[in-house]
Amino acid sequence: MVNISKQKSHVKSRVSYYTKITLLGVIILLTGITGFILLIRISGFILLIGTLGLLQLSLLALLVIAGLIISKYGWSKRRIWSKGAKGEKIVAKKLKKLPKKYTAIGDVKITNLGGDIDHVVVGPTGIYVIETKNYKPTYIPDEGCWYHTSGRVSPLNPAKQVKLQVSKLNNFLKPKLGKKLSKAVIFPVISPINHNLIFKNKIKSYEIIFPEDLVAYISHGRKILNSNEVKDIINILAKYGRIN
Repeated sequence: MVNISKQKSHVKSRVSYYTKITLLGVIILLTGITGFILLIRISGFILLIGTLGLLQLSLLALLVIAGLIISKYGWSKRRIWSKGAKGEKIVAKKLKKLPKKYTAIGDVKITNLGGDIDHVVVGPTGIYVIETKNYKPTYIPDEGCWYHTSGRVSPLNPAKQVKLQVSKLNNFLKPKLGKKLSKAVIFPVISPINHNLIFKNKIKSYEIIFPEDLVAYISHGRKILNSNEVKDIINILAKYGRIN
């Protein structure tokens, strides 16, 4: 069975962070509402007409508004990151079905890599940089970018992201392996959770593989790395990702 670490991923950490932001907003909101209720009960409406009462009321109103803004912001961000966490979990579950000769390293963090890599799989058929995308809208993938169905270029660019990560990972591994590492052994893969893509052009610079097809795609490739090379690469990347 392939090794997959149980440590909390970057995406899950962000979910946890924005959950705390949401709770903070709710606490501030409830503090403002509770303060307003107590002020009414203790002072009554007559006192609120005075300068002090209006000042207190204004401060409580600011708390309520701030609480609403913070909680809404936190909840919105949490929803986005939760979708990403769900996608990574689905892919990780599929990767567990890989043969024993393969190792999956999750949430790879390498300095100057330009963001974390969701999954890196290392085995006899090569190194696979896998970016999981859990997008809801329908996209049209192309070589250099993804388009909306309206034809507008999406600001989200998984094509550029995964190819850049492959290039940087290649440059990172070369000196550490003590020999030239052919870029041809590192494969860029985007794994969309939803089947809401419209394919119009053949893509050659990266692969789009749905989670249920990952095991077959990876394990049925041509063998290009020997066991020692696989071991060396895993030992290097193990320091930067989640692996048992």
